[in-house]
Amino acid sequence: MDPPAVQPVSAEEVFKSLPPPSYEDIMGHQAQTSAKANISQDELPPLAYIDIMPRCLHPGNMKGKIPPEYDKFSTLMEAANHWLRGNPNYGVWKCETVERKVEPSGQVVMESMLFHEATYGFNVHINGIRLWLYACNNKSAPPQQLGLFSRVPDKVQIPVAFYGRRRFHGPAYIHNVASYEGLRTTMDKLNGELTSNPVGGTILNVECAVIKAAEGFEKLDVDPDSTVFHENGGKSRRYTQILRIFYVIGTPAKETLELIEVIPKVTQQPGMGTPAKFESYAETMDRLSRNPPSEVREGRIVNIQTHLSRYKEIGGEVDVLSNETDDFVSGIFERKQLQIIRIFKVLGNSTKPFPSYISSKLFIPVRTGGRSFENMPQTMFRIEAWLRVTGLPVYSVETVSYLFKEHSQIGVDTSKSNVVSPSGVGKHFVTAIRVYFCQPVQEPDPSHLPLAFPWTPSSASSSCTIL
Repeated sequence: MDPPAVQPVSAEEVFKSLPPPSYEDIMGHQAQTSAKANISQDELPPLAYIDIMPRCLHPGNMKGKIPPEYDKFSTLMEAANHWLRGNPNYGVWKCETVERKVEPSGQVVMESMLFHEATYGFNVHINGIRLWLYACNNKSAPPQQLGLFSRVPDKVQIPVAFYGRRRFHGPAYIHNVASYEGLRTTMDKLNGELTSNPVGGTILNVECAVIKAAEGFEKLDVDPDSTVFHENGGKSRRYTQILRIFYVIGTPAKETLELIEVIPKVTQQPGMGTPAKFESYAETMDRLSRNPPSEVREGRIVNIQTHLSRYKEIGGEVDVLSNETDDFVSGIFERKQLQIIRIFKVLGNSTKPFPSYISSKLFIPVRTGGRSFENMPQTMFRIEAWLRVTGLPVYSVETVSYLFKEHSQIGVDTSKSNVVSPSGVGKHFVTAIRVYFCQPVQEPDPSHLPLAFPWTPSSASSSCTIL
């Protein structure tokens, strides 16, 4: 008997019959997540995350100061969409750009909450994407698919005076130096572009991401799709802020953006040898909750972001440079920055005005040693437990960094909203998670939460503990 005739099958039909490739097949193992798979809807965590980092395409030669090559940021968005298709129980609260340092061995430490900024040497950093996830209750809805639109400030030429030895004769010459337009001007231009050419969906969230623009006096150039940058310790560096719009792919909602900034008040003006003092972050948040700006009462709030903005103390006054997108960092002078609160809202058909009450809680990783902290999965375990016990619904969430304070028992100082980074020395930064709520935060009975054993300095340490 002749075998049955084989019917022709199109390549598209063959592709549909195959199981989708795993995340690892596409992106390798550069991912870390607290999201749990193959569990019931009731067991899904109230808040979870996944970090997706780019793959190394070429190792380079870090000893020879040749940086490695990594995937583009747009490739990370493709990987994120692939993960979401394979995990339909989760939706995305927001997306964030996260930074990791590449060790000389080429290894990327994914879990660490303590990061070192070296004074000298050749350092390589990569940018990845962090998705903040929630349990999706609508099982019939298709998985979210995300898109990305990035806007770099336009370049401008600014005159800079260069003086000789005899300054009283005036500048030796004036030279035009490339810089970037301010954030407000960039927002205005971006809204004009969104009006004529909206993104292909509904805006999920917007962030200001800080990207390295140049080193020393090399050509000023920013590629928003690049995920890797390097620096030679001891050289000056320039950073710029770019706007990243993450959106849920679908029918264009034709939305525009608005930015509201809440800046900590100056409680003491600077004087002769006396630095300025500011209200604390908690006081700024309390003021925001009691008297929110009128601009936030309409539209849809899509992000609350803590941003470290440079400030100057000139003539007995404080000048906060929040509009500047061209940030020059020198290893010679100390660096003064202020925690400001940026609220991004979307104007369009949908509404989600600022809540009548806003509060936040900062989850700091538990310090386990002189220069060691619990890792990100351990911190997320405590956050999930805290959210389950309190039952508070999450309004927003963000990743923040604090300058490491060796003589603080918890390793950071959260009492101040300003940060003064010393010059000429290496620095460590501690990553923490801030969660926002629409109602007051009341701490639960500690016996209902996982045990945490904070590090206590030994008697041999130069620091002390006051009981």
